[in-house]
Parts: sequence; C-alpha cells; structure tokens
Amino acid sequence: MLFLTLLLTLLSQISIRLTLILALGISLGFVLQKSRFCFVSALRDPILIGMTQLTRAFLLLLGISILGFALVSWEASQRNIPLGLYVLPLGAHTVVGGLLFGIGMVLAGGCSSGILMRIGEGFAMQWVAFFGLVVGAVLGERSVINWRNVFGESPGIFLPDILGWIPTLIMEIIVLLILWRLARWWQIKRLGE
Repeated sequence: MLFLTLLLTLLSQISIRLTLILALGISLGFVLQKSRFCFVSALRDPILIGMTQLTRAFLLLLGISILGFALVSWEASQRNIPLGLYVLPLGAHTVVGGLLFGIGMVLAGGCSSGILMRIGEGFAMQWVAFFGLVVGAVLGERSVINWRNVFGESPGIFLPDILGWIPTLIMEIIVLLILWRLARWWQIKRLGE
C-alpha cells in the first residue's frame, strides 16, 4: 500500500491525468478481482451449474449502461453537442466473429477481463491465453475487410432512430427485467434457492 501511495504521489507530480487513469485502473482491477466478475461466467454458469448471480449482475450492468448512455445522449442534444455515433453494420461476419470469440473465451477459461485479472494474480498459463487474445485481435482487425467482402453486410440498426429514445428505453428495460426474472427462475429451478 505504501508503494502504491508513493507511486501515485510521484505520478501526480508529472501528470494529474495519468495519476487519475492509473488510480481508476487499479480501482477497477480491484473491484473485478474481488467480485470475480467475468462475462464468460455470467453466460456459462447458468448452463453448467445453475447459478445466475453473475448473469443478473451483468444484466444490471447493462441496464445502468443503457440509462447512462441515454442520459449522456439526451444532455448532449439539449446543449446542441453533436455526438458521432458509429453504428457498426451487421452481417454474417458478425456472427462468425462472435462465435470465434466465444469459443476462444471458453478455451481460455475466461473473458478478457478475467484473463487480465488472473495474470495479475500470478497465473502464468493465462499469458498463453493473453497471447492468443492479442493475436486474434490483430488478425481480426487486419482481415475484417475480407470478411465483409465474403459475407456482405446490412446497414447498422440504431433503435432510437427507428422508435425514438423513450420507447427504445422502455423496451430495453422491459427486456432486461424479463431476462433478470428468467435468470432468477432458472436458478430456483436448478438449485432450489
């Protein structure tokens, strides 16, 4: 703890921004490590062992993110600040990429945050998974144009442009609440809790 305090003090003499970024990174890492939060576990645990605590935490995180994004977007529109939202196109390459990424997460035993957390805990084998993550990200970025040419793509869909902000928010929150109730029901059914 003393080392961390000295490091932050020294860094604050160089750059307040770097100090805040480091403090935020350390704080997020601490929370991730202590909570054992992992996106793979949130989707894997209900199927394998019937536990849905992480699934429900993930759904809560999505709900908070949706409301926060809507609030920031609304505030920007009230102040006439243009937001450069880039909605990515959808295509078969999206599905193939998602499947490859999902298979890689299962083989690695965790998501990117889980891999980084375990590296920080001293699990040397996670360096292999991290190397695979980096190689896969670079190859994906370098070959995305080829995937788009092979599979084609549809234009991106941004629901607020189609339905409006309020109906979209209501719909998204209702869907998340339904998923949360389903996750809770699943855990009760599987574990009797």
